[in-house]
Amino acid sequence: MILSLDEIKRQLRLEPDYTEEDEHLTLIGQAAESRTSNYLNRKLYASEVPDSDSDGLVVSGDIRMAMLMLCSHFYENRSSVSDVEMLEMPQAFDWLAGPYRYIPL
Repeated sequence: MILSLDEIKRQLRLEPDYTEEDEHLTLIGQAAESRTSNYLNRKLYASEVPDSDSDGLVVSGDIRMAMLMLCSHFYENRSSVSDVEMLEMPQAFDWLAGPYRYIPL
């Protein structure tokens, strides 16, 4: 996973020694990374793209922030339905990650 558990906890304003939800937070981090990779149509790498992956992408600060925002969204909204009307969150995600999207023609 590219995002660390500590990064996710900082984003969610959770104490580092709070471990009760570590398994769930790891799942959230993996989902955010997978969703971002699928959205961008690119495999994401923490530091270096192998020569064999011409479309691979090293995670930049804005992509990292987009993934952390997805983590926040997934943590705060644990269901797809609610009694309260929820608006789509991905506007900020699209704004941060969208410029890196690979769209084959």
